[in-house]
Amino acid sequence: MSNSGGYSRKEGVEKSKLNPKEVIFKYIIYLPLFVLSIGICISIAYIYLRYQIPNYNSYISILIKDDKNSRGGSGGAEALDEIVIYKSKTNLANEIEVLRSATLMTRVVKALDLNVQYIVEGNLKRTELYKNSFFTYEKISQKDTNSAFAITLKFDNNQQFQVLGLSNRLYKPGEIIHGTQGDFKINLNNPAAINPAYKCLVSWQPPFWSASGIAPGLNVRQLNGQASILRITINTEIPQKGQDILNELVNAYNASTIENKNRVVDNTVKFIDGRLILLTSELGKVEQGLQDYKQRNQIVDIGMQGGSEFQEYKTKVEKLTDQQTRLHVIDMLDKYIVTSNNKFSLVPSTLGIQDATLGALITSYNTFVLEREGYLKNGSREANPRIVFIESQIEKIRINIIENLSNIRKTEYALIRTIETEINLLKEKINELPSKERELNEIGRQQGIKEKLYLFLLQKREESAITMASSTSNTTSVDPAISSWQPISPDTSGIYRLALILGLAIPVLLIYLRDLLNDKVTSRFDIVRFTEMPIIGEISHHKMIDREVVIGEKDRSMIAEQFRVARTNLQYFIANIKNPVILVTSSMAGEGKTFTSMNLGAVWAIANKKTVIVELDLRKPKISKTLGLADKKGISNYIIGDAIKEELAIPVGRINNLYIVPAGPIPPNPSELLMDKKIDELFVYLKETFEYIIIDSAPVGLVSDAKVLSRFADTTVYLVRQRYTPKKQMEYVNELYVRKAFPNINLLVNDVKMTGVNSYYGYGYGYGYGYGYGYGFNYNMSYNYGYSEKNKKPRTFIGKIVAFFKKDK
Repeated sequence: MSNSGGYSRKEGVEKSKLNPKEVIFKYIIYLPLFVLSIGICISIAYIYLRYQIPNYNSYISILIKDDKNSRGGSGGAEALDEIVIYKSKTNLANEIEVLRSATLMTRVVKALDLNVQYIVEGNLKRTELYKNSFFTYEKISQKDTNSAFAITLKFDNNQQFQVLGLSNRLYKPGEIIHGTQGDFKINLNNPAAINPAYKCLVSWQPPFWSASGIAPGLNVRQLNGQASILRITINTEIPQKGQDILNELVNAYNASTIENKNRVVDNTVKFIDGRLILLTSELGKVEQGLQDYKQRNQIVDIGMQGGSEFQEYKTKVEKLTDQQTRLHVIDMLDKYIVTSNNKFSLVPSTLGIQDATLGALITSYNTFVLEREGYLKNGSREANPRIVFIESQIEKIRINIIENLSNIRKTEYALIRTIETEINLLKEKINELPSKERELNEIGRQQGIKEKLYLFLLQKREESAITMASSTSNTTSVDPAISSWQPISPDTSGIYRLALILGLAIPVLLIYLRDLLNDKVTSRFDIVRFTEMPIIGEISHHKMIDREVVIGEKDRSMIAEQFRVARTNLQYFIANIKNPVILVTSSMAGEGKTFTSMNLGAVWAIANKKTVIVELDLRKPKISKTLGLADKKGISNYIIGDAIKEELAIPVGRINNLYIVPAGPIPPNPSELLMDKKIDELFVYLKETFEYIIIDSAPVGLVSDAKVLSRFADTTVYLVRQRYTPKKQMEYVNELYVRKAFPNINLLVNDVKMTGVNSYYGYGYGYGYGYGYGYGFNYNMSYNYGYSEKNKKPRTFIGKIVAFFKKDK
């Protein structure tokens, strides 16, 4: 059966979908819930922020220069290139790790006494006193410097205090206290700042522990890939503390850098000093031997002999002296490298040996030695895999240095032998010289070798001393450390924004879950999306406790007009039927069949149509009881022969033309009684006597009575009750419609709530009342007979908002 008014399920679904305006009104209905939720969330956020300790961001920028630019004087730097092997280009990644190391931070902690903290404990909040504590802790003796401890003090108004956990006695400022960790004093700086309501805490821990807690909080990053500027940041509760830490960190880093640079030079100076002591002794012996030789042989002066042979001889002797000096330096280096005690010490210098391979090896050797020392300083153990790897590399390079020195020595020996051969040839040419002169020259040659080596080492020592004095750090602060003027945490605006979002989201979630878990028919959409069964009307919620006949002859209330609309729509199903029979049923008990049957009968009766309501819900009759007719004879009496059909119809006194055929006593077998032939005879009589017959039957979903009675019906009114009928029941309703299980079946929605949270027409339709069913007419009006929702002035805050959004309609 098609819809007579052209109403389709597709159109109904489209019209019933929530539009943006309805979504807004859906949540405006719950405005008090939103206000409450937002208020609670904002209050929680306020309390949270009230007792949170703020953190401030401090930062400093430093410029890292190349190491070659951090030594004074170009001449000194060039001279040092031969003796010091600490001249590699600065690696920013390494510098970042050094700045974040606990070892470097330990210097800062010791310089600023950060391992001692003064804290005031309130009821819910702790505050650190940095550089403005009204009392100070003075250590006299300490039993264990490797363990942390805390002292809790309680001051009174008399400037006396109690050490909690130690004893109950009161101490005076400056008095020696014998504590579990040692002896100490508490000195008072500002008595006016004492607050007896609070506890005061002195916390002490080893400097390295404090440094290990502070260092991870440092953030060191390169500003950009092209600049060698590092930005160091730290978050602290006190801005001044953060600035002091960063400024002192840069100072400690500069001092550490200079120390590392001078360690190689200092080691070289120590090596040269030791060699100078030996050379002084050896040179003294040679000079004493020369003096003894001259005295013994009575030699005052020997003139220089001319001739090309003698000059060439002298040249060869000088060259031999140079080569022997180099050989001596090589032996010194070799002895230093071979000595096991110097295995992890810095190699002092190439000492003028011009060999690229040797220089590169010594550079690598010193680099690994410094890296190993750095790991050990930072607390790594010798069993660390990285340290083991470094030591293996040091040993390999050490062996290569020894082999390289051996190769250089062989070369030097070969040159010396060549020069000695050439000298011997010259000696043969000048053998006429006195033997005394030759011996004197030999002694002089030995003296020259010692003197030249002595002067060379003395020059290198002075150059190293100049280098140490002129060393500067390769780091410069771009600006002093500064702090943010507002705390970075907690994020006040962010937390309030989150509270506002949660205040809005929680009600939305609750409303969504409520709708999700609601399995009852609530809106028109819940009906039209499941079935194409035509809807003849909606009956609004009625607050009367005794829901009986609520319609009078001159009644113009909303519910009366709703039944009139249903009556009009129902006419399209029975237009050409004389004395039609209307079956009223539903899926389950409690959906309003009795109430609907009585008032449908009433609207026809007040239209001067002789109408009868047949109470055929024999299992649970309600009409008789409602109208006080329970003691009257009814259908069950008629079937068993205890009454005749002509006496069954009883008029309803207050409404003309309305009659009731009561059910009578409840029989044991209602289904079988309804199939009795007397029921057929009864309906023949009723159709001859009345213009409209309305059957109040039992629910379809529970028993078969309604199906049995459908043989008499010309149309069927199927009841669905808003907020009562389960949604899943609508699939069964649609199945009845598709299978045409009942004649001309149609829907009447009962107990409809027009306004508020569970509005049947959706959100935003609480004011103004309209119908549009598509059965050849369209109601969109207000009823001005003593009752009008549209003209009724909204009295609530919600109503005013709704009316404002609907004023253009």
